[in-house]
Amino acid sequence: MFTLSIVTQEKILLEKEVTSVIAPGSEGYLGILTNHAPLITALKAGKLTVKEQGDIENDYFISGGFLEVSNNVVTILVDGVQEKEQ
Repeated sequence: MFTLSIVTQEKILLEKEVTSVIAPGSEGYLGILTNHAPLITALKAGKLTVKEQGDIENDYFISGGFLEVSNNVVTILVDGVQEKEQ
């Protein structure tokens, strides 16, 4: 498990413990798991998948931004985000 924060210009949209993240990187989709190496990368528009404990999966659509991984904390800064309706 690691801490994920999704931040827009207006607010912190999400801040919780998760098991994995799949993000639309500028060079293709990338997966983030616990103890991932430090990383900063640009994100393009696409689907962001967040998996919580118990295999609960939530999808968000982002319009681009940046992702940072450091010491089991993942911060995603996005221009715009919309949660997929269930």
